[in-house]
Amino acid sequence: MLTTVLSTIPQPPVDEPIPKLPENIFTAFLFLPLGAAIAVALRRILKGKGPILLYCLIGGVFAASFEPIVDVLGLVYLKEINAFSTFTILDRTMPLYIVMVYPWYVGGLGYVAYKMYSRGVTMRDLFILWAIDAVINVCLETPGILMGVYLYYGQQPLNIWGLPLWWPIVNPLMPMIAGAVIYKLRPFLNTNWKLLAVIPVVPMADGAANGAAAWPIWAALNQDDVSYVWTHLAAAATLGLALFTVWIIGLAVAKKPEEIGNESLMRRMGSIGLMSSPDTPVATGPGGATKIGA
Repeated sequence: MLTTVLSTIPQPPVDEPIPKLPENIFTAFLFLPLGAAIAVALRRILKGKGPILLYCLIGGVFAASFEPIVDVLGLVYLKEINAFSTFTILDRTMPLYIVMVYPWYVGGLGYVAYKMYSRGVTMRDLFILWAIDAVINVCLETPGILMGVYLYYGQQPLNIWGLPLWWPIVNPLMPMIAGAVIYKLRPFLNTNWKLLAVIPVVPMADGAANGAAAWPIWAALNQDDVSYVWTHLAAAATLGLALFTVWIIGLAVAKKPEEIGNESLMRRMGSIGLMSSPDTPVATGPGGATKIGA
């Protein structure tokens, strides 16, 4: 019975080896933003600005454990033969570049979102931020697709050059949700030990984002002989759920335009102080004791 069921689900081309030179180039390409994020995180700690960025990056490492799950459900295959392998879940072995990308895309951009929310964003800003993160996703995935490092299979909708565009619709929700949860939790994380709670928030946001928006397309893709009509309708549903999720995030973090002023979003993004503004401003608690403030 199980064999019959599995035979109807699209299966990945597991016999295709990974091309080594493209793999090395793609891994180095994805390490560049990670290396920069680590350098900024360490500098912030040395300057006494707080460890939240580092904790977000660590959380992103744990979030990578979701990759095999979304790969199986979303029909993407990261070529394994001859790959520089790391861990295996659901019989999918993850190449090293996955451990390079999750910390900065989910964790690092989650930190940027947290700083943006702290700086002040409107509901409109959130939809722009979602679009920016979607473009970043397209830019980071396209080289690997075109070089044949990994591939999508099955009846993928919105698949123009090998990257089904429903993925960049869903993926920006991961850092946006992570940033929102950190932003709302931050006033309660008033000791150095409590700040460690940031680490599990990042993988939790990963699971929440995918579960919130991707389930229609997962259900459609994993059907026997499904047509492109149904997968495109499912992709439309996923887009609607993604936009709905952004709106829900806005209910938690957005401010009215008059509370923020006339400064443009790009100007505010440039002034969030990744290098200088502290995560942990010191406030005075009861009895004059110092505490890590909001």
